[in-house]
Order: sequence, then C-alpha cells, then structure tokens
Amino acid sequence: MTLPIITKRLILRRFTYDDSPDILELVSHPSVARITTNIEASESKVREYIDKQNSIPPFEKNRWFDLGIEKKDDGKVIGLLSFVCEDHQQGAIGWSLGIDHRGKGYVTEGARALISYAFTALALHRIRATTSSINPASWKVMERIGMRKEAHFHEVELRDGEWIDVLVYGILAKEWATEEDVQRNSL
Repeated sequence: MTLPIITKRLILRRFTYDDSPDILELVSHPSVARITTNIEASESKVREYIDKQNSIPPFEKNRWFDLGIEKKDDGKVIGLLSFVCEDHQQGAIGWSLGIDHRGKGYVTEGARALISYAFTALALHRIRATTSSINPASWKVMERIGMRKEAHFHEVELRDGEWIDVLVYGILAKEWATEEDVQRNSL
C-alpha cells in the first residue's frame, strides 16, 4: 500500500495530531457537520478520531478509512477523502471539504487520484459514491470524474425533520480507463 498519494496540488495522507486544528475547523462548519457525523467538533474528539483512523489499515476490506486532503503549497488539511474496499472487487468513496476551499477542483483532483489508485493498484472492478439530493456540489463532482447516476432513492433519510433523497453514482474500471485516456488526451 503506497501512501501518500500525491497529485499536482495535493497530498492525500494519513492524519497526524498536527492536523487537529484543521480538522476541527473543517467539522465545525454546519455544512460539513451535517454530513460528517463521525467527527465531533471538539479537540478531544478530533484526537480520538485521528487515533481511530490511524488504527485502521488502509484499504482493509469492509473498513472505511479517511485520508486527509493536504494542500502542497501551505500544508493545510482542507478536507478528507473516505474509502472502503468491499466484496466482489467493489469500493466506495466519499469526501468532505472545508467551505473556503470549495469550487477550486480539490475534491475532483483528489477523488480522481484515489479512484485511479483503487482501479490500478487494488484491481477493483467498480467504485460507487453516495450523496444526498441536497448536496449538488457532491453529485456534480461525481459526474465530473466520470461516474454515472445509478439510483435515486426518494425520501430515504430524515435530517432535521426533512426527508432527503439519496443518489448513488458508480463507475467501472473499464469506464475509468476510458475516462483516464480522455483526461490524458485533453492535456
């Protein structure tokens, strides 16, 4: 397993205690707190989260783990990418990004790198991503990286008294190869 994963602008890596202020800033924003329910916004809970994440072997079957999205230029952790390997050469990916860093292509860049790694180094067959209908930025990233909508489940989750639809996107390894060729040829 090769970590970190390095892109043009980012380093995808395990968390350290030095990342605690950045993680706390990330999960303290209401738009992140609403979807990132496994990290409580307190210093002690962030440290517990870091300990738990670092105890999970990366890409261990059926165990979600998170990688920090670090900007190369300043070393700030601006978000996270989540991943799990599942049965039948399947995987799932997710993400959270700090409010000040949205709309700059960081999640697209990081997700592409992690998906490429999963298809090449881990030989996965299919990767899926799930989001809610109230998070258009997330499903637009899924579409931008070549995933297709596979399902739209109506009123699946009750959040803050509101029923939320859930969207599922996916991509196959053979489709990703085509997507990667398109990306290379457009440079």
